[in-house]
Amino acid sequence: MSNEVMALIIIFIFVVGATIVGMIPGMKQKMNLEQWAVGGRSFGRWLNWFIMAGEIYTAFAFLGASGWAYARGGPTFYILGYGALAYLIGYYLLPSIATVGRKHNLLTQPDLIEKLYSSKTLGIFTACIGIAFLLPYLQLQLTGLGLIIETCSYGQISRVQAMLIAFTMVALFVYISGLKGVATTAAIKDVLMMIAVVFFGLYLPIHFFGSLGGMFEAVEAAKPGFLALPGGTKNLDVSWVMSTLVVTSFGFYMWPHFSANSFSAKNNDVLRHNAVYLPLYQFCLIFPMFIGFTALLVLVPALKTPDMAFMIVVQQVFPGWALGLVGGAGALACMIPAADLLLSTSMLFSRNVYGRTIGQNTSPEAMGQIARGVVLVLTAIALALAIFLPNMLVNLLLTGYSGVTQFFPMLVLGLSWKKANKIGAFAGLIVGELLVFGLILGKMDPMPFAGLNLNAGFVALVANFIVFVAVSLLTASVKADQSGSATMKNF
Repeated sequence: MSNEVMALIIIFIFVVGATIVGMIPGMKQKMNLEQWAVGGRSFGRWLNWFIMAGEIYTAFAFLGASGWAYARGGPTFYILGYGALAYLIGYYLLPSIATVGRKHNLLTQPDLIEKLYSSKTLGIFTACIGIAFLLPYLQLQLTGLGLIIETCSYGQISRVQAMLIAFTMVALFVYISGLKGVATTAAIKDVLMMIAVVFFGLYLPIHFFGSLGGMFEAVEAAKPGFLALPGGTKNLDVSWVMSTLVVTSFGFYMWPHFSANSFSAKNNDVLRHNAVYLPLYQFCLIFPMFIGFTALLVLVPALKTPDMAFMIVVQQVFPGWALGLVGGAGALACMIPAADLLLSTSMLFSRNVYGRTIGQNTSPEAMGQIARGVVLVLTAIALALAIFLPNMLVNLLLTGYSGVTQFFPMLVLGLSWKKANKIGAFAGLIVGELLVFGLILGKMDPMPFAGLNLNAGFVALVANFIVFVAVSLLTASVKADQSGSATMKNF
């Protein structure tokens, strides 16, 4: 059996198997909107663990971490820090979010914002911003999926064919099973991903250099200073790493789908328990970096696309079955996060845009059908953009993490500060987003300031906080009209 056929069979088994597993929860029971969107708020520790951890191992972790190590060196190590810091924040933040969600039957992040500030307009605004950042993130998973399967099938399946097949399957199990389908398949994906990255992350350095230490010594000898800051860059120094850690740890749970994932927990102890142990996942993120460092020295000529370092080095060293394992695990690393993003984007549009405007009188049953229908529409839109206009959303994607981080002051202060009000929330959010777009699209990321190189999202976040607090204090009387917010402070 040829390498191409063997790799394709393994990838096919992974993709089809995950799809079938994802469909089972929805085939066992007829789901109402709450069961479909947030799992009926019944997830115990394991299901909630995998749905929360599912966003760690995405196309970025599989391709990006090794690609950054290959091209940039030392700055890549920031990836190890932000997740651990984010889980510390999540230990305190997520139970608060879940408490409000259970009390008021909330399903989405804009639901939470609308309830905290008694402002339908702010909820709609938040939903629109969320959709704007989730759609390019979804397209990123599509693009990564196409690259992985095209490479791992030795070119037998084109990028477009891979995206069409896999995302049709994703739409199918999201349509049928919702969040339970995503959580169930996330368990399979995480196990396969850990096996793949740990095995290849250890084997490749030992195979070529005798040990991990030998690999680091070889990299330092070939490229002195590459493993320190700023590595293979000119300005990703210590100040950039510190400011980036702030942005990424604060923004980690600001992606809209994490609010829905928090609402899925059956109680707050589930969220706290998982926040304590999820930092263990950070250890696995170092193994793709080992692969990237190895690829830097063994791949000749140099890669034009650093993100393909993992795929190419495995393709050159191993037989088809091994590449099939990598391709299957990588495909799931794109498909499962994409399923969560697809579900969340569908809910934001159907519930918080359509449902708060022209569809205000829609029944819960009809809204459930609309949300499922939007899944299919969004899948078609994301596929079309990825195939025909692959670079159209690149600027939004560049601003993605920094953009969603601007929700942090509005959400955290709305939960904890009695003087926070909707005028301050609007003002801070607008200033933060405008700065993010202005700095990043103006090629000022990182931003030079007083001899430092600051992440543009960090600069925007500081301005956002200042404006939010100042405007809230100046308009404190508005708080008296927000009847729902005062009760949020005392849960």
